[in-house]
Amino acid sequence: MAVPAAYPVESIDNAARILLMLVDNPSLRVADVSAELGVARSTAHRMLTTLQARDLLRQDAQTKGYGPGPALARLGIAVMGAVSLRDEARLLLEKLVEDTSETAHLLVLEGTETVFIEGVESQQVIRAGLRTGQRGPAHASAAGKALLAELSREELRRRYPGARLRGGTERAVSTRRALEAELQKVRETGYATNMEESEWDLCAVAAPVRNRQGVACGALSVSGPARRADAKLALLSGAVTAAATELGARLG
Repeated sequence: MAVPAAYPVESIDNAARILLMLVDNPSLRVADVSAELGVARSTAHRMLTTLQARDLLRQDAQTKGYGPGPALARLGIAVMGAVSLRDEARLLLEKLVEDTSETAHLLVLEGTETVFIEGVESQQVIRAGLRTGQRGPAHASAAGKALLAELSREELRRRYPGARLRGGTERAVSTRRALEAELQKVRETGYATNMEESEWDLCAVAAPVRNRQGVACGALSVSGPARRADAKLALLSGAVTAAATELGARLG
C-alpha cells in the first residue's frame, strides 16, 4: 500500500493519478479524468495534452481517447529491466540473421534520433557491421521511419518544427512534407525501408515492435549491402515484420 506524501505537490499528484488510471482503463477520455480528479474538463484536457507532449500519453486519432505513449513504454521497460527486452530480442535477432543472412538490430527512438541497443552480425564476408550504442537521424533510417510512423501528426511536427530536415545522404528525404508522405507509405505497408539514405551502399528494412497495448517500444531492422538487400526486399520485409510481431507478443 502506498504511503501518502507528507507534502504532496498537487500537479504532480494529479499527473501520477492520471497515469495510474491506465492500469484499469487502457483508454482515457477527458470526462473520465475530470470526474476522477474532480477538476473542470478544460483542466483535465490541459493535463492530458501536457502528458501527451512528453510522450507519456498518445491520443487515438479516431476515438480521441488517450492511451500509453512511447515514453511510458520506455519507462516501463527500464523499470522492468531493459536486459529482459534485449534477451527476448536477441533470440529473434539471431533468427533474423539465419533467415535473411543479413545483420539485424533492435533500435529505439529518442527525439529525432534512433539508438541501436542490440544486434547480431551476419556471417557474410561483405556485410553491415554492428552499431550497438550508435545514433543516427531517424528520418534517414528504416527503423526511424518505422517508429516515426507511429506518432501522431501533431507529435511529429513538434519533433520537426522546421520545414527542412538535415542528415543522411542525398537520397534521404529533406523536407517534413516528404517525410510525412513517406510515413504514410510505411503505415500502409507495415514496414519501412532505407535505400542508401543513411549511408551509401547500405539498405535496410525495419518494422515496429508493438506490445499488446499497441504501443511501439522499438523496431527490428535488417541491413546489408545495397545490391544484395534490394534484390531480396520481399524476403527481408516479410522476415522482419514477422519477427517484430513475435517480439511484441512476447513483451505482453
